[in-house]
Amino acid sequence: MMQCDTPMYDDFVGEFVATHAQPGSAPVVGLARKFCASWPRPAVRADTECAGVGRAGSEHGGSEHTDSEHTDSEHTDSEFAAPEHTGSDDAGPEPADPDEAGTVRVGVMDSSFNPPHYCHGAYMECLAIMELMPAGGARGQQARVLGIDAFLLLLGSENADKPLRGSSLEQRMRMVDMLATTVVQDTTADTWHLWKSRAQFDASNLHNMAIGMVNSPRFVDKCKAVSDVVRREWGAQRPPHERGPAPRVLSYFAMGWDTLIRVFDAKYYADYPRELDAFFRGGGRIAYSRRVGFPDADVDAFFARPETAPYLQYIFELKLPKRVKHICSSNVRVAVRDSTQSVRDIPPRILEFVNNYQLYRNE
Repeated sequence: MMQCDTPMYDDFVGEFVATHAQPGSAPVVGLARKFCASWPRPAVRADTECAGVGRAGSEHGGSEHTDSEHTDSEHTDSEFAAPEHTGSDDAGPEPADPDEAGTVRVGVMDSSFNPPHYCHGAYMECLAIMELMPAGGARGQQARVLGIDAFLLLLGSENADKPLRGSSLEQRMRMVDMLATTVVQDTTADTWHLWKSRAQFDASNLHNMAIGMVNSPRFVDKCKAVSDVVRREWGAQRPPHERGPAPRVLSYFAMGWDTLIRVFDAKYYADYPRELDAFFRGGGRIAYSRRVGFPDADVDAFFARPETAPYLQYIFELKLPKRVKHICSSNVRVAVRDSTQSVRDIPPRILEFVNNYQLYRNE
């Protein structure tokens, strides 16, 4: 499936922006496509129930977004609530995330995707199969595989720091589809994949992927919107015999070091640190990759700060492979402009799309 076969998303993007990307809009995630019909519930067998990569909604990928007030958003998870931030190193959310029934874990890659590249895909694969250690070895915890149930690639309709340039939202949505297709369908061994066998891929739930848009640049809002859409879709897939409340949703946001720093920057909050507490209370989790060459001493100093120390058990470090760790969208755009070898840092279907539409030629 090369780029010419990718769904068009003009209608989806246009409707989402017109309806939800307006001042005062409630935080919401709109699903454009589900690559597994049962998303966010993992399919029993990836090679049967998710074969064919079913599309949600209409022929352009579906317009499943819905206002958060129409979702099951009253589920508060009060028994897992974090105390208000006190500035003490002993404060913080309790208990650690248990492996329990009634909890669904979602790996989220939220980005401007301008353009998507192999490092974006590697973030998802790291979340799926790698053993991750809580930041700073929090509370003596051991490295463990997170057990992600479903994955979600989210294109932001706005960014807190970056104006729209280089490509349109509709073009980016199509490229996000191509990235997801690369992760879900390109299951032959390749140099960028982290999994080592088809059996490891099938066991990872990477096939249980969806893509969409989110209308807020703030992580506290994104976390609520992700929880709302996951609970709504979980309920829609509920078997007739299943009873019980909506699941608790833990959203593991994959991000780079610079984004991690912004999560704890008071300028991105209207009510800091109360909204930061709300992010973690609402099931927000962080899986970060540190910047290349960033000194260990600086990392340790950041996690020792009073505003970060209470949450170490909910922050995990991703060990991205060296072969993808250097990749970033800005370098890819320059490589496209200058026709350098770094264009190999994006999947072939995305490079074909970029060339066909002459994107990034004026960077």
